[in-house]
Order: sequence, then structure tokens, then C-alpha cells
Amino acid sequence: MVVNRLQNPSLDLEAFEAMHLQRLPKSQTEVAIPTMDLLQTATVVGLIDITDLIMAHLPIAPDMAEHLSSLSKQVRTDLKHSKFLRINPDPNSGLLKDHGADFIPLQPSEGRKRRRHDDPAIRTSYRSLRNGVDNVLGDESDSTSTADAEFEYSTDESHSDEVGARKSALDEALHQKKVALSNRTKQHPTDWQAWVALVELQDQLDGFQDIASRRNRTNSELRSNADVCLSIYSKALRSVVAPEGRERLHLGMITKATAVWENRKMWSQWQSIIKEHPLSLQVWKKYLDFHHVAFPGSTLNETKDRFTDCLDLLRNVRQRVDLGKTGQSKAYRVQIFVLLRLTLLLREGGFTEVAVAIWQALMEFEFNMPPDLRRPDMKTGNSAAYEESVSAFEHFWDSETPRIGEPNAKGWLNLDPDMTEPRQAEEAPSQDDSNISESWVTLERRASRFSKTPRRTTDEPSDDPYKVVLFSDVRCALIMSPTPSDNYAVVKAFLCFCLLPPWASGSKDETEGWYNDQFARNEILYETPSAASMVGREDSGMEADDHSVIDNAAAYSHGTSLPNAFQLHMGEYERSSDTLFATSSRWFSVFGSWNEKTVPSPSGFVLRILDALVLQDVGGAALAEYLLAFRLHVSPTTARKSAKSLLKKCPTNLRLYNAYALLEHRLGNTEAAYKVWDTAIQMSAKFDDAAGRDAILLWRSRVWQHLSSGQDWEAMQYISRYGSENAMEGPLDGEHQVSNTATATARLRLRSVRILFFALFSSYRLTAWQALSAGRDHMLTLGYYNHAVLYSELLVLSDYLFGSAFIQAAQTSFYTNLELLNQTPPSARSAHESYRQSFARLLFTHVTHKRTYSPAIIRSFLAESITAFPHNTIFLSLYSWNESRFRIDDRVRGIMRDVVFSNHPNKQQQDDELPDHVPSHFFAVRTDMQRGLVQGSNQSAVRGTFERALASQGAAHSAGLWKLYFLYEHVNGGLKRTREVFYRAIGACPWAKEIYMLAFDYLSDGMSEAELRGVYDLMVVKELRIHVAL
Repeated sequence: MVVNRLQNPSLDLEAFEAMHLQRLPKSQTEVAIPTMDLLQTATVVGLIDITDLIMAHLPIAPDMAEHLSSLSKQVRTDLKHSKFLRINPDPNSGLLKDHGADFIPLQPSEGRKRRRHDDPAIRTSYRSLRNGVDNVLGDESDSTSTADAEFEYSTDESHSDEVGARKSALDEALHQKKVALSNRTKQHPTDWQAWVALVELQDQLDGFQDIASRRNRTNSELRSNADVCLSIYSKALRSVVAPEGRERLHLGMITKATAVWENRKMWSQWQSIIKEHPLSLQVWKKYLDFHHVAFPGSTLNETKDRFTDCLDLLRNVRQRVDLGKTGQSKAYRVQIFVLLRLTLLLREGGFTEVAVAIWQALMEFEFNMPPDLRRPDMKTGNSAAYEESVSAFEHFWDSETPRIGEPNAKGWLNLDPDMTEPRQAEEAPSQDDSNISESWVTLERRASRFSKTPRRTTDEPSDDPYKVVLFSDVRCALIMSPTPSDNYAVVKAFLCFCLLPPWASGSKDETEGWYNDQFARNEILYETPSAASMVGREDSGMEADDHSVIDNAAAYSHGTSLPNAFQLHMGEYERSSDTLFATSSRWFSVFGSWNEKTVPSPSGFVLRILDALVLQDVGGAALAEYLLAFRLHVSPTTARKSAKSLLKKCPTNLRLYNAYALLEHRLGNTEAAYKVWDTAIQMSAKFDDAAGRDAILLWRSRVWQHLSSGQDWEAMQYISRYGSENAMEGPLDGEHQVSNTATATARLRLRSVRILFFALFSSYRLTAWQALSAGRDHMLTLGYYNHAVLYSELLVLSDYLFGSAFIQAAQTSFYTNLELLNQTPPSARSAHESYRQSFARLLFTHVTHKRTYSPAIIRSFLAESITAFPHNTIFLSLYSWNESRFRIDDRVRGIMRDVVFSNHPNKQQQDDELPDHVPSHFFAVRTDMQRGLVQGSNQSAVRGTFERALASQGAAHSAGLWKLYFLYEHVNGGLKRTREVFYRAIGACPWAKEIYMLAFDYLSDGMSEAELRGVYDLMVVKELRIHVAL
């Protein structure tokens, strides 16, 4: 019966009844169920379900009903007394010995020798009905043995002994490690790494080694652990003298102290830490976080004043004569970061005009200052020359001429008071008294949309005094860079403020960490689609849509486009021309999620600022390329004109030629794009080494465009021309394709011609391979690692194309070149990441063009890449996409837990990176929401992912993440859960006006008018910006 039920769910009910009547005598009303193993227990549970179903829905005789009822009750009772199984610890058994196997064997793998119980004469046939019934009802002859020799019954004593032994062994190992570290700190008290390792070991001993365990600890446990760790930090700081070590110890100590110390003591300790480490960006980030969240009763203006005090303190730091050039640059970057955090605070509190005006003032002061006011002694911010320039800038600001970013703006450098033109004020909306809360939120939203840029006093009058920004509001932003090469930090910070990604600079510095800050990465906070679409659902329940989830995953497994789950709001990867000009349906695009309607900064305003900066050659060719890509995204009709204007200004800039060709290709002008590439390559032969170095970028882009379009033959022809004297002469064979209606003779002729061409190209291939290898080695010698990567990419593509699109050939070539790149210094980390991204793109292109492949190859490469670059969303997204067709193992969740959110020993993580920063948590949440029940996810799993993220150090105060959690509960969790998350979000992000507005947008039916009025009053108390009075 057991076998039949498992193999044939539609078992005949008459056979089922006969089976029970065979086994149960008429006079017997009790059935003795002996001890059962795990499989038998599961089967009996199914038996209970069937008996209940029969009695509920089928007309049966009273005596039969009595038998079935007795059977069901007895089984339920005896299940409570059942024993469970454990694996028999047979030392000679081969079971589970191969830990690297892809399966779990159910029988020993050693030998094929027949055993006694394998004799057919003794063994009961598995088809025997008697065998199946006996397996269910048991055999009273031996209540201590099991049907499977590989298992034995687990008693309470043996189980507790085993658990205790394992725990004791683990504790002993940790104790020995602690003793070794303690001895090391005594013998070498200045070794700060030993002290840090000792604190981490203490966390492990106390069960604080991961986010989930910290979230489940009580306050007393947190305080106990903090007291012990603070004692270790105190001893370490008395001995360690290295600045790097003291900074690391101070940061660890202040993090632990949040669970123990009061704000007054924390404030005092912070003053000494800032005094000792005034140039550390990490210290200042922690210090700003303390100001941001440590005073829940503070108002927005009080927090703003503390931020401006930080700017004043940094201005005093820059006046120190012992800083030097490097110290001045570090202090300047810290100033810009503090200014970024200040403007983000103001914008999230509703004061968008003030925040935008601060950036206008900073860029006017930095880039448009008249030359006669620029003096070397003014850059520290405390000199007569500086005060003179500030006074002149005040005159410019009060004149209210168009400022940078505004139409017809010429800047402070070309002050023209006659350019002032009044702007028409928007019409004041009226409030509907029939439904006050709904009417108010509509008016408030509309007023916020019209408040993205500051107004002037010459504009039509308005009742809102915050629309006009005075000079006193922007005085704190007048900061001068120590050298012209440092002002790039202003542009990067401004792009971060506008929720735009950084440009492809080809190198990483500490400014890259700004984009991982939980107070900066809040793109989703300003999006306004429906709640269901934001959480990846269009209906009201997760489990109801599991079939569509599976169908989508199957479609994407061999589709030509990336699934929606990959188009994340928070992309985190190395930027290049591939991602700048990519179509979001074919590859990752840096502007894929940037929408004019959902961002707080108008695209026209951003474009005019970037135009003004590029005109002054700020950011070089990288920023000019970025400008063209952004203009193509928001204003494609003007992109071509802008590109030609830039090329006219910089006729020898090959990077701009490549951008122009990619732009034409995106606009559908393929022939024009090919012509631009060919012309630029011919021109590059006449350039000097510095100008002609980017010619390899042109080759690489042209080959990739053929390959991504499925034109392997044309890509192979083109790459074989590299290194030949007449590389650009003659059309490609693919440019004269035979139509689909061509005769068989024409097709045969084309095939013959291609065979001859392939032989010819194969002879050219050696020349191209030698030229590419020589170029790669030359770039490595000169230290141009990003250019060396471009040569390496073409070598990999060459081996792939001439290897008949065999992915193993490309894989071998990839690792051969990787060995050379591994010999480069740590500063080439971004080049390594770009190289791996390129090979990931090749793997994706190979798979989506329906070629044969092994998923294990893709999985292995992506897992290796995630270990090296754990927060790269290209690798994470492709890994999730590759695993979407497998239902058994949840490898995505495993790699997030074991690699991304852990201190994996092979991770190439920078010191300023948190293992749990915001983009990675957004990826984990979005993939969990879109996975579905059959793929291993449900509402509880998604909530667990949210809770782990919001319990982490790097995402606990992310307003965007809290908003996403609120919307998820609004769609799936009901009113009670939604209200709970809402109030928690207010407590975690009291400065974020958008969080408060969620109550009026989504809870108007779930909260009374008094409760909504209370939310409004709390916004007033926190001094958030309110445009329309309620």
C-alpha cells in the first residue's frame, strides 16, 4: 500500500478499503503501532490524511467508520512516542565519505560483494503487498532494529551525548585559539591585528559571528558581549601605536560601545577619536552616523547644525601647516563627503531647494571663480584672500543671475545681472474638505514635484519662504580644492546626490565607498509606482503566482534578455563603455533604473551642469563619455549633436570616437557606427603613443557589437585583421549576405567562399594573436592595466571565435591571461573586475544564442568571481539567473550567506567595505521576493531576509529598504504587519519625510483620522518640510 500510494496517487478507493479489511479483524478496534522509522512515520501521516478524507466525504458503513476512526486516533497517539533515526556511525561504511560529491548516496559505495541479506531467496520482494503493509504496521519481532542497516534508532541519551561531544570539541578548539591569541597579544602587544582577531573570536564564542545570531540576542547578552570586547579594546589601545591599527581599534570600540554607553559618554569619546584621526574618512562616516541616529529626539534643524559644525571643524583641520599636500587632499574629500551627507539629509527632510542650491554654490565657487580671485593662500579657508572671494561670491548670489544648471546660465565667471528673467510661479492648489487626508496628500505630493530647484526673489511671489535660498544657507558650501586634480570629488559627490552612478574612471578610490552608504543609496525611496510592482508582484499573494515564476525562470534560461529581477535599483559593478551604452534588455545598463519621473533632480538640470563641467575639461574624456551616455538615455534626439560638438573640440580623443560610434549603433545607424570605428582606427595610426593608446578600445567595441548581434563570422573576420598593415581595406564578408530567397547554388557558393575565407583568416590569426599579446605585455609593463585588460579580452574572443564558439577554449584563454593580471599590484583591482565582467558577458552571450554549454562551468566561474568581488551585482545576477532552472539546491541564498555577508577568507574586500552593505541587501531581498514558493521562498523567508538586512550595521537605517519592507507587508502581510513596519521605519529613519507619507498613501483606510493627524503632527515636531498645512 505504501509503495502504491507513493507511485500512484490516484489509488482505487475499493482497493484501499479491501486492504484495510484484510489487515483489520472485525472484532479488533485497536491497532498497535510499533516503533517506526522516518519513512514509515511520513507514510502513516499520509494514512491519517486519507482516513480523515474518507470519513469526511465518502458514505461508508458504520463498522468501517469505527475501524477507521480508531486507526486514526491510535496512529496520532503513537506518533508522539515514535523514535527517530540517525546515520549508523559505521567506520567501514562508505556512506557520506565523498564530501565533494554532487549527491548523497543512500547505500555504501565500497565494493560490490554480495551480502547475506541480498540473497533473493531470503529477501522479500519490493513488489510484495505484504512487505508494504508490514513496513507501515511494523514487525513486533524486533523493535530495536531498522529496515535499513545504514541507520539506527537515536535515543535521548545518545543524541545528547553526541551533541555535547560536538559542542565540547568546538568549544575546546575555540578555547585553544583564544589562548594562542592571548599569548600572542602578550608577547607582541603592538600587533593590532592580533587584538582585532581576539575580539572577533570573542564574538564567535558569544554567538555573534553573523547577522542572524546578533538579531536573536537579548539586550543583556549584547551588553555582556560589549563589556568583554570593550575591555579587550581598552587594553589594545594602551599598547598599539600604529595609526592604522589605532584607527581600526577605535572604530571597533565605538561600534561595540553603542550597546553600553550613553550618548554623553559616546560624545566625549568621539571628540577624542576625531582629534586623533581627523583625516580618516571611515572615522568621519561613523561620526556622522552617530549624529544621524544617536539622537532620536532631535529635530532636522538640530541634526543639520551638527553637520555644519563638522564642516567648521574640518575647515580648522585644513589650516594645519603640517598636513602637506596629501593631507590637504584627504581633508578636502572628507569635507565633500560631509557636504554630501548634509544635502541628502536636507532633501530627505523635504528641503530639496536648499540641498540643490548648496551644490550650485559649491560648483560655482570651485569651477567658475574669476581668475583674479584665485590665490594660493585661500585654499585652507581662513585667510584674507578667502574672505575676499566669499564676499564677491555673496554679491554674485544675491544678484540672482542664472546659476550653473539653470537655463542661460553663464556662471560666476561671466556675471551678467541683466540675464535675470522672472519665472512664473505654479498655481496654488486648493484642498478638498470632503476627505482631508486624501486631499492633503495629493496637494503635498504636487507641491513637492514643483520644488526640485530653488527660486529667486524676482520670480512671482509665493507663500512658501523656503523656495528662495539665501546666501546664509549656502555659506557652508564654499570650499576650495587644494589642487585642480582633487575637484573630481565634487562631481562624484554631485552624481551620488542625483542618484546617478559614477563614471567609468578605470580606478577605485575612497570616493567609491560613498555609493555604498546606507544614507545615500535610497533610489527606491523616490519611486512612485504601485506597491505590487515595487515588490515584484502584481497580485496580492506570493504563493498564488508560483507557476508564472517558474515559467518566467524557464523562459529566461534560454532567452535573449535579462529578467526583471536583474534590473535592480542598485547596480554595483565596474563601469565601462559596455554598461554606459548598453540596452537594458540585452545587458546591464548603468542608467537602466534612472527615470525622470522618479528622481528628485530634473534631467535637464543635471545635463546643463555636466555640459558646463565638460566644457571646462573637468573629468577629462571619462566624464565626456559619461555625458554622451546620459544624454542618450534622457534626450536621444540631442545626443548626436552633442557628440559632434565634443569631437570638434577634441579631434584626437579616441574614447569620444568610440562613444560616438556606440551612440550611433544604439540609435539604429549601424552602418554609420561601423564607419566611425573604421575611420577612427585609421586615424589612430597617425597619433602619438598617448593619443593612440585607446585604439584598442575601438577594436574591442566593434568586435563585441558583431558578437552580441549573433554575427560570429563578421567578428572573426574583424579580429583577424588586427596587426595587419591594411587592416581596414575591403568590406567584411558578412556585409554582403545572401538573402533567404537565394537559390541553393548561391548558398553553396557562399559556403565555399566562407571555407576559403576561414582558411585565410586562420593564417591571419597568428599575426593578430602575436600583435595582441605584444600589446598586452607592453601595457602591463607601462602600468596601464585597463588597456592590458582590453588586449586580454580580444585574445579571449579570438580563441573563442576561432575555436568554433567552444566555451572551453575561451575559458582556457581567460585563465591564461588572468595569471598575468594576477601579478599586478592591488591598485589594478578595478581592471581585474572589468576583465571578469567581460568574460561573464561572453558566457551570457554564448548561452543566450542557444549554444551548447555546461551550467557547471558558468556556476564555477561566477562563484569564483563573487568570492573575489562579493558585491558585484553583475556576477550575483548572472549567478541567480543560471540557478533559476534548478529547484533542488538554493545556491543563491547559500552564496549570499556564506560569501557575500561573511568574512570569507578568499574575499578581496577593501578595508572600507562592510560585508553587509546596502546594494547587496537589496539584491538579496529582490531575488527572494521574485523566487516564489516552488523555488524555495515564501513570505516567511522574505521577511527573514528583510529582518537580517535591517538588523545589520550597514543597512539598519536605509530609508529605501524600510520603504520596500513596508510595501511588501502592505501587499502580502495585512494591516497589522504593515502598521508595525511603518512605526519601526519611523523610529529607524525619523528624518525621512517619504516614510511618513507612506501612512497617507497606503494606510488611509487602516488608520483613523486621529492617527493620521498624529503622524502629521510628528512631522511638524521633527521640523520636516511641509508645503501644505493640514
